[in-house]
Amino acid sequence: MADYTIRKYNNGDYDAVRDLFGQGMSGYVPGTTMYMLKLPQVYGTILASFIIVQLFFHSYFLSLLSVGMLLATVHCVMLFACRALIKKSLNEDLLNIVETYIWKPNSCFWVAESDGRIVGMVGAQPAPNSDINMTLRRLSVSKDQQRRGIAKALCMTVFNFAQQGGYKRVILDTSTFQINAHKLYQRLGFRITKIIPSRSRLGRFAKMSVVFYSYDL
Repeated sequence: MADYTIRKYNNGDYDAVRDLFGQGMSGYVPGTTMYMLKLPQVYGTILASFIIVQLFFHSYFLSLLSVGMLLATVHCVMLFACRALIKKSLNEDLLNIVETYIWKPNSCFWVAESDGRIVGMVGAQPAPNSDINMTLRRLSVSKDQQRRGIAKALCMTVFNFAQQGGYKRVILDTSTFQINAHKLYQRLGFRITKIIPSRSRLGRFAKMSVVFYSYDL
């Protein structure tokens, strides 16, 4: 039996939900950094810097130092981008969760609670300009609570909510580097409907894309 419960969000969850979202997004930084380092344009630059410094200064120490500085730069860039995204999201729908999700028709927000702690969250909103699509948003589970079926249970909660409201599909979008999210959605039966290259400068450089999923109810 699951030792967690899924319930509707209330105002007392506000800080915990916002903290959970920030922690969840920050957890993608190491994986995204590794993704960046595997790009030819990135590791090529790092290799070139090592060779150039070695040719000019004949010092392995300086060459390795230059590599270390570039690695740190890549990590800092990804950390900065992540923090900017977190700040943007916290000032959008997560700024007033009750007004955005609870008070609006056909919308809702749930949390997963275990031992008095908020360990998961998810929201649902009708898709713009559609009477049949429900959008799944802000799915996140605490790192130490993953692989317990919480994310799946939260998704099923959205499925049931959408079905009861007469919706035919649940849709969502996520970025290419959220590998675990892709695995979850595909296991649940979501199918990819389209992939759009990122329009941000960093996204274009890293060849990142936004992947759109759909689940038929």
